[in-house]
Amino acid sequence: MRTRTVFLVLAAALPMTLHAADAVDLSALIRSGERDAALEAVRTGADVNVAQGDGTTPLHWAVYKVDVNLTRELIKHGANPNVKNSLGATPLAEAAKLANAELVQLLIKGRAEVDGANGDGQTPLMLAARTGVVPVADVLVRAGADVNAKEKWRDQTALMWAAGAGHLDMITYLVRKGADVEARAATNDWESQVTSEPRAQYRPTGGLTPLLYAVRSGCLPCVQALHKAGADIQRPTPDGISPLMSALDNIRFEVATYLLDQGANPHVADWWGRTALYVAVDMRSFSNRFLIGAGNTPAEGAAPANQSTALQVARRLLEMGANPNIQLNMHRPGRGGNSGRFTDDLLTTGTSPLLRAAVGFDREAVELLLEHGALVDLPNAMGMTPLMAASGLGVSPRDTRNSYGPDAQERSIATLEVLIKAGANVNARVSDTSGRTAIIARPSAMTNRQGQTAIYGAINWGWPKVVQYLLENGADATVKDDAGKTLADAMTGKAGGRDFKANEEVAALIKKAGGA
Repeated sequence: MRTRTVFLVLAAALPMTLHAADAVDLSALIRSGERDAALEAVRTGADVNVAQGDGTTPLHWAVYKVDVNLTRELIKHGANPNVKNSLGATPLAEAAKLANAELVQLLIKGRAEVDGANGDGQTPLMLAARTGVVPVADVLVRAGADVNAKEKWRDQTALMWAAGAGHLDMITYLVRKGADVEARAATNDWESQVTSEPRAQYRPTGGLTPLLYAVRSGCLPCVQALHKAGADIQRPTPDGISPLMSALDNIRFEVATYLLDQGANPHVADWWGRTALYVAVDMRSFSNRFLIGAGNTPAEGAAPANQSTALQVARRLLEMGANPNIQLNMHRPGRGGNSGRFTDDLLTTGTSPLLRAAVGFDREAVELLLEHGALVDLPNAMGMTPLMAASGLGVSPRDTRNSYGPDAQERSIATLEVLIKAGANVNARVSDTSGRTAIIARPSAMTNRQGQTAIYGAINWGWPKVVQYLLENGADATVKDDAGKTLADAMTGKAGGRDFKANEEVAALIKKAGGA
């Protein structure tokens, strides 16, 4: 959730003299903790509304210090409770942010505007909702606060803030007071997706509902409360991402299971062509871009149970009739830290759940999908098949979800065995890396690979075990790609791709097999 919390600027105290009450820097006294001197100055006629350079007044500081008596004294002597500093913060907003019901009540009695918003339209109730402290929200609502007010930045409501923070009690309270459970946050227009960056970029469209915020935060009781209050569990984002898909995409498997139990539709696809099944398989090999992790080996700090749970959800989806051969419409969206800045070049138009599983050497998911009717050689738009991906073809080492550790060859072969047993063509060729449908707007791990077969990938990685396995299972050692490059060219790094690892054992195997 995009929030812009306003904080008081701690302005430096200025030198002062105490020759006269009206010369006292009252804000500086309060800020420095000299409350007795401040009280005396207030009672002897000091200007209680004099502002510092940033617009902060003594009342701001008294609230910030959580000094109820001083706040009361300032209001009694005429302090303006609706004054805003240069950042738009009011004393009431500060009190709400501090979750102090007594201060909030005191300021409202002093005629503070209950819906007085800052420059971004954030009201005290929104700030209270973010803290989760219901008594503060109750004081505001009883005083007339609008429970459905929207801030200007993202059109977010107090209920959205509470849902995003996972505050169940606050959600329950706001719903009871009439909060709109189907409100939608603002969406980006396409112009916001356009930058001078030459590579494709993804910026979330937005448009989340309170339920989608709760799903993303992983608060199952919050999701249950909103659903009970009438929130539609089928209602997607403007990009078509359903609550079920969002739960899986954020590794909230308990929430996903609940949504399925309540009848969530497992068959819908989003803008990119992903279904819940694709997302479940995708998250089987999730690893944050900035952590070490590859394939279905959890990254450091990741819960191993996530992998087994994702497989359980995938199995349930398939048993519900989910299409195992769904294909992406386009490169799937980035996902914050694990987006890899689009280094996962194979996850593009035409990618199926089986191909995604093969990219991650996910033997268990490959077996499951094949058992439920996945087409073993279904290619993406480039002609990339699952077997090619499992051989390392077109996968960049910069994609940290497939960083290929010391067991990479064993995992590759285990996946290849399942695919070949199911009838995969070991000599299938990459069909298109330059057409309008397949081209990537930058050099990639698929650049200049048109016409190549799986064995080119294993050679590129310097994997003798995989090369030998492919040869033993019918790989053609005399193949040439569309540019006329042979396996010998591949062994010198002259057959496309961006990364190459020479290996003398590989060279010997190819030579023995008759490769030129």
